[in-house]
Amino acid sequence: MDKKRSKITYLLIGGTLCLAAWAASAMPRLHTTPKVLTPPDVQIDSDPTPPKVVQVPKARPRIEVVFALDTTGSMTGLIDGAKRKIWSIANFIAQGNPKPELRIGLVAYRDKGDEYVTRFYDLSDDLDKVFERLSSFEAAGGGDTPEHVSKALSDAVNRATWSSDQGTLKQIYLVGDAPPHTDYNDGYDYHQIARKAHELGIHINTIRCGGDRQTQLVWNEISNVASGEYASIDQTGGVIAIATPYDDKLADLNAKLVNTAIGYGRWRGEVSAKSAAAIAAPKGMAADRAGFMGASGGAVGGDGDLVRDIASGKASIDSLKPADMPAEMAAMPAPAQKAYVAQKEAERKKISAEINTINAHRNGYLKDKNKADAFDARVESTIKAQAASIGVAY
Repeated sequence: MDKKRSKITYLLIGGTLCLAAWAASAMPRLHTTPKVLTPPDVQIDSDPTPPKVVQVPKARPRIEVVFALDTTGSMTGLIDGAKRKIWSIANFIAQGNPKPELRIGLVAYRDKGDEYVTRFYDLSDDLDKVFERLSSFEAAGGGDTPEHVSKALSDAVNRATWSSDQGTLKQIYLVGDAPPHTDYNDGYDYHQIARKAHELGIHINTIRCGGDRQTQLVWNEISNVASGEYASIDQTGGVIAIATPYDDKLADLNAKLVNTAIGYGRWRGEVSAKSAAAIAAPKGMAADRAGFMGASGGAVGGDGDLVRDIASGKASIDSLKPADMPAEMAAMPAPAQKAYVAQKEAERKKISAEINTINAHRNGYLKDKNKADAFDARVESTIKAQAASIGVAY
């Protein structure tokens, strides 16, 4: 009897345990974070030092401008004025805050049957070269009223190497006194080109010279489609030369700044030619050039200035081949060569600082003295308005 009772007791206990196990498995499980056991030889830093923050230099905003200029015979005054004012416009752009990088391109256009239909020069940050190219433009040809405006716009929109980043203001200035041919059927259509410019984020600003009504209508149409501005100026361009009390000093500093450039390698002759042209420029133009170069920190445009290239890490004295060494440095020992370049760099910084101070006074003197309807004044006012889109203030 006792054995039988014990057996029943065991069965009851076993059943109870199975029932409890089943009930536990059926209940919702509580999610808990398992405790991580740290091996005794591993030390956990409860207050780790934050990683160093690397300061990446912010890219400078960029302004890219292509001037598409009618160079037929009726545009003599405008072309001459543009030559005189290209450094002034560059000087104005360089005063933006923050200071933008600048590239300028050129398109000269005429018509079929003239010496050329277009002459295209791509965007470049070598303003000495841009000035040289612009100086080669002469007004001639023409005769009938319409010109091949559509080909000029096509070159400006499709051939220029525009930047693709959002921090770039892209502008075309179409400047002329005659409407486009619409009867050539050669594939160039200013309507389509203006729409493409808009899609690419390129502003086409139009400046009509003179009083041709048809030109006004087309220029307005193009600027409206391509998010630009329309302006009308005198046939001659309205450009006036304004002498200032600061021109003599800035022209002198321009020459001193140029003399800090050291041409080397295959660029020796080019740097020498640019230096000579800069020194020979009229005082007002030399003053504008000094203002631009002082703001940019250079002495001559383009490649081949050893002072700038060593400062930027593009070149070094030790890696120069004997044939590339500047003539004035060839006989110097290496330490003297390095000291000579360092001296030129120090001179450049000092001259640039002086230029920037005087140029600020000159800009204040010139403020509001230009005719509001002059070519350069129209360009500067449009740049000022449109540069706000990339955060540059004037």
